[in-house]
Amino acid sequence: MRYLLVVPRIVNNIGDWYWFPTGISYIAASLKTAGFDVKILNLNHTEGNLCDIIRQSVDRYGADALLTGGLTGQYGAIRAVIESAKKIKKGIVTIVGGGIITSAPEHAMRALEYVDYGVIGEGEIISCELCAALEKGSGIHGIPGIIYKNHGRYVITEGAPSVINLDKLPFPDYRGVGLNNLLNMAPNCVGMGGERVIPITTSRSCPFHCTFCFHPSGQTYRQRSLDSVFLEIELLKDEFNVKYISIQDELFGFNRERVTEFCQRIKKYNIKWWAQFRVTDVSKSIVAMLKDANCATIALGIESADNSILKSMNKKITIEKSEKALKLIYDSGIGIQGNLIFGDRAETIETAKKTLDWWKKNIHYQLYLAMIVAYPGTRLYDHAVCRGIIPDPVKFIRRSCPVVKLSQMTDSEYSWLVGQILSLPRELKEIPGDYNVVEINWKNARMTLDGACVSCGRQNIWQDVRLFMTGSLMCRKCAGRHTVPIPEEVVMKVAEKLEVLIQKYGEVVFWGIHSYFYAFAKRLAGKVSGELTENIHYVDESEVRHGVEIFGRKIESPEIINQNKINCIVISVAQYSASLKKTIRDAFADVDIILSISDLPLFEDALN
Repeated sequence: MRYLLVVPRIVNNIGDWYWFPTGISYIAASLKTAGFDVKILNLNHTEGNLCDIIRQSVDRYGADALLTGGLTGQYGAIRAVIESAKKIKKGIVTIVGGGIITSAPEHAMRALEYVDYGVIGEGEIISCELCAALEKGSGIHGIPGIIYKNHGRYVITEGAPSVINLDKLPFPDYRGVGLNNLLNMAPNCVGMGGERVIPITTSRSCPFHCTFCFHPSGQTYRQRSLDSVFLEIELLKDEFNVKYISIQDELFGFNRERVTEFCQRIKKYNIKWWAQFRVTDVSKSIVAMLKDANCATIALGIESADNSILKSMNKKITIEKSEKALKLIYDSGIGIQGNLIFGDRAETIETAKKTLDWWKKNIHYQLYLAMIVAYPGTRLYDHAVCRGIIPDPVKFIRRSCPVVKLSQMTDSEYSWLVGQILSLPRELKEIPGDYNVVEINWKNARMTLDGACVSCGRQNIWQDVRLFMTGSLMCRKCAGRHTVPIPEEVVMKVAEKLEVLIQKYGEVVFWGIHSYFYAFAKRLAGKVSGELTENIHYVDESEVRHGVEIFGRKIESPEIINQNKINCIVISVAQYSASLKKTIRDAFADVDIILSISDLPLFEDALN
């Protein structure tokens, strides 16, 4: 048999930076090592219509089976792959793995529809065993960790998959999956900057069990030997000239002795790196050691400034410990990445205000604000399904897991809180000083900026900054982060094209509201002709955002599209548009046009 391993398209424009699919790279390496005939297709690196590209690959390669996978939030992109495959070749065997299947096997299979076999848990061994069974024509019943449909109902094979010894896995197939295409792109996000950024995994899972967290690689925490890790780093240095390593572990800093040895061994490579720690593992001596070892950014799970909420989340930390860790890291000059998430089951308007007030007083730590999401596989998800907060789990997955109301806060309290989360980050976080737009590439929705770091004063040039994104601009010297500015020429261009859309389609919906677009809409409101603003609607799948005011309008439910028979949808969360287009099209088949906001500047050109 011949196997086509497909990386779903999650970028809006070919050439955009994205998180390298380490999981699929491990599967590719495992299948090749086991001797299977595998061809890899990364849709993020291939221009053209998705279905046409898959058709060409299936026909040219003569694929008998197609494998793909990813996280639940990538539902639309994953479904687009397998649905296209089945329409192209009805008899092709479709196999899906990753967090989307592992977190809620039956719900995910029902949502995806076109899957023959789902792989539950770590896929390296299971995928090889499944492919071997398919080739031999033998049964799969003896392979634990498989879900499939049998006579109209879903069946999960018996037994528990073996816990994988990470040192025995082949290194990810970096070259086969197309790492080269990403190396010259600067992420400019979550504390990473510069080029030649490469992901690496040194452990799997996490020994802790926060209520909002799902461990796609299982519940057993394991670490690779550092000898294995540094063999991989040597390979990455030799083959790809790595300059920055993003350690993808859910928790890197759990074992102090291991961290100490890692720091001693990494120094000679002169590589910057990023890793996740718990605040309880941060001490003055640890921070000094990390600084000396070229650690550029430490990611922390802060989550809340109220200890009762931290207890409800099962975080096993306190805000006092978080404050101590944050100060130590900040004073050292190492970058900080972290979040505050609102809407836990125990959240009240008082606890939310307490955390917001704390954030304002500590704005220099540059923590992100977000609403908590009940992702499948988490304790919050189980609670929400059990209580009917998520009445239809399959529909929930198809809607890309919108935020739901988990706490007892009133609708008006939720609206106030969401309004704060949408507005405050761009009001209080600083943009680069005296910034200048050097160039705008409308076709690829990117720009080049220069400006001064507000912390250290250094002049920076930021290239390939994506328009309409919520990322940060990172100072090359001090790792300080800046809010991406909204240039006037971008606002004017979108306003001009928006008027064209309104004249052509009557009413226009902006789908998805985050902090960047909230600020963008404020600027946009003053540029569009007054009588036309009544034809603009702002919608979001998350009910917690419904009713929030957005400059004279209110965020509405997507149902307004059917009610008003609206035929034009602009996806305003550009980074998710590749996945959302499929989801929206399935829900609103009669809509004439669905485009990303990043497509809008060239809208008329696309018609000609």
